[in-house]
Amino acid sequence: MAIEDGHRWNARYSGQPIAEPSAPDALTAASLADVVGNSGRALDVACGSGGQAVWLAQRGFEVTAVDASETAVDLAKATAEARGVEDRVDVEVIDLDAGIPRGLGNFDVIICQRFRAVDLYDTFVTRLTRGGIAVITVLSETETVSPGRFHAPSGELLSAFTRPDAAILFHIESDGQESIILRRT
Repeated sequence: MAIEDGHRWNARYSGQPIAEPSAPDALTAASLADVVGNSGRALDVACGSGGQAVWLAQRGFEVTAVDASETAVDLAKATAEARGVEDRVDVEVIDLDAGIPRGLGNFDVIICQRFRAVDLYDTFVTRLTRGGIAVITVLSETETVSPGRFHAPSGELLSAFTRPDAAILFHIESDGQESIILRRT
């Protein structure tokens, strides 16, 4: 499955320009960009072309960005280099179907934007430092005419993060997306 995913995403990212640094959609929608802070360790899951990874690096974070696509990883590296933060962004090809490698450690911020990883939801909280922030957005069936196989059922994120050590700071679901921002307590 991971090889198939990598090939599919390689085709999608082939020929794409470098990314513009940008906050994750949920932080922008919630006007909570400052909740992530300005330093520490961050993980960008399924980083694509690296826009969020570079945004975090520009804020002072040491970022680990991972994706199954070699093409996306090359593009994310080029984005970091073009923005002058390549020394703060480590980009790696990782098969996320196998989980987040333990050797990566824990993080103050975890971002997962538009990658549905049900098997990783619990890991996202576990791998946060105390007080750490997770920002997760998935495609959702909510208000979608023809949801695809990667769209989450309505309310998936809200029902997935009910752990007593995960305080939900923000949740929204509309227009085919569901987003949640949570803090590990």
